[in-house]
Amino acid sequence: METRNDQPALFSLRDVTVRPVRCVAERRRWDTLVSEHHYLPFSGLFGKALRHVAVVGDLWLALIGWQAGAFKVGVRDRWIGWSREQRFARLHLIANNARFTVLPPGRVPNLASRVLGLSLRRLSRDMEEIHGYPVYVAESFVDRSRFSGACYRASNWRPLGFTRGFSRIPGGPPRWRFNGQPKEVLIFELADDSAAHLCGDTAPGGGRIDETAAPMSAPALHSLHDFFLAIPDFRHARGKRYCLACIITIAVAARLAGYRGVVAFGQYAGLLDQEQLEAVGAFWSPSRQCYTPPAATTFHYILAALPPDALDQAIRGWSTQHTTASAGVALDGKDVRGASRQIEGEQRMMVAAIEHGSGLVLGQVQVPDKTNEIPAVRQLSGALDLAGRTITLDALHAQQETARCLLDECAADYLITAVKDNQPTMHDDLQAIDWSTARHYESDIEKAHGRVEKRRCWVLDITGPEWDGYCALYGRRQAIRIEREVYTVKSETTTTEITHCLTSLGAERASPEDLLALVRNHWHIENRLHYVRDFTYDEDRCRVRVRNLPRNLACLTNAGISIVRCKDDFKYLPEANRYYAARTQEALDSITNPIR
Repeated sequence: METRNDQPALFSLRDVTVRPVRCVAERRRWDTLVSEHHYLPFSGLFGKALRHVAVVGDLWLALIGWQAGAFKVGVRDRWIGWSREQRFARLHLIANNARFTVLPPGRVPNLASRVLGLSLRRLSRDMEEIHGYPVYVAESFVDRSRFSGACYRASNWRPLGFTRGFSRIPGGPPRWRFNGQPKEVLIFELADDSAAHLCGDTAPGGGRIDETAAPMSAPALHSLHDFFLAIPDFRHARGKRYCLACIITIAVAARLAGYRGVVAFGQYAGLLDQEQLEAVGAFWSPSRQCYTPPAATTFHYILAALPPDALDQAIRGWSTQHTTASAGVALDGKDVRGASRQIEGEQRMMVAAIEHGSGLVLGQVQVPDKTNEIPAVRQLSGALDLAGRTITLDALHAQQETARCLLDECAADYLITAVKDNQPTMHDDLQAIDWSTARHYESDIEKAHGRVEKRRCWVLDITGPEWDGYCALYGRRQAIRIEREVYTVKSETTTTEITHCLTSLGAERASPEDLLALVRNHWHIENRLHYVRDFTYDEDRCRVRVRNLPRNLACLTNAGISIVRCKDDFKYLPEANRYYAARTQEALDSITNPIR
């Protein structure tokens, strides 16, 4: 095979492959190359877009851009035979070949038709993976005054006719003007009898196309980087080189890779290549003619001065996209002991919320000086969307105001996982109850860590008038007694522990089995958050204490934990840290791209 200038080609057509762009840096490169090499101006793809690139190894040969189908094409609509309502509901099932350009290295005979064929083979599958629905028809428009469309015909595209030569007037309501340049309409069917399916009731797989349904909500997801871009910048414009989103994105990526502290963040930034620095918005140095990574001092200055509520709100907004509305939420406090030891008479206590099951960190607040975590729990509850959820709390939070806040202000329910001597009247009342008539549940025997455990749960409805004055916690509806019997294999000893709980969940909403599961899931906040922050990220030994730095570092840790839990590819956090430490690009992609 030879090139058009009679120079031998450096590759074989059989070696050419087509794939979607993989990251923000590749998307920017794709857009730049299309702007440079396509004869039409380019301002981006519209609707549910897909960017394909043809490659041989690392060499880019051609670019293909797909976007939502054209709104109104007479010859296409007559070929399909659908109604106006069907066109509105199903237009996203057509992909428009908005851009196709062959780059200089790929200008060899037959490459264009080869690339088109490879792109069409994976078009529907890629659209379904990225945007949540398949594509049944591909369409393209060819200006016959410039091109013959031979590559489309060689790839078995079907010509339908010509447009009438009208183009839409930008802005305002839909209006068209005659441009005098009719274009040939070509289509390619990606499924058998595509037209019949688009105007019928069933899709090729047998599923029904809902006339009122929108595409899946996955495209509405935003990346964590998008939320960082919305953080207000507290700095003066003079001397500002790096945007906040750049600094925070690199810091979270470093946290994902297991790096600790601002010095380590600076070292991690120095490992990024030029494309990665460009993707996160690093500073372009005119004198060096390259993107420069931020130094450790930059991380220290910004993370110490950045308002932690703004950072926590950004991370909270991203986490909310991935939460399960019916899952319980555990709230508890944790002392950042390394920071607390540095300042005499002051504690750096954080109260965090974590979702049962998924382990996503929903948010955190710092406990104000000269107080404890009780008011901080109410503050965090008010900042989160907890409507319809069950909030699990430990014995410290068996407080009237906390119960009233959760029930009345947050529209949530509570479950106090243990009532202890800090509330002696409630504790005595629960111990005095006759549990013989209570509903009962007994769990299966569990064997783990050298222990054999058995749990039993009794639940009693205490909403009747005979219970007035007993366990007088605002809104309580059921009392719970949990017995935990543990046999230790090594010492051959058996211990029994009895705990009493209170909940606002009624008997019709929560069975003994449900309540036992909620109590057990509450300890996710200890095992899946506090333990991870202490031992995996070594938070208790971290001695940073300057201004907002301790809390912001805790926020970055929470973001890293939530990303790993959201992707659900790893069983343990250290395994994820090692994985991302060896794959810098994937760590950045987890932050700059939406996670679905």
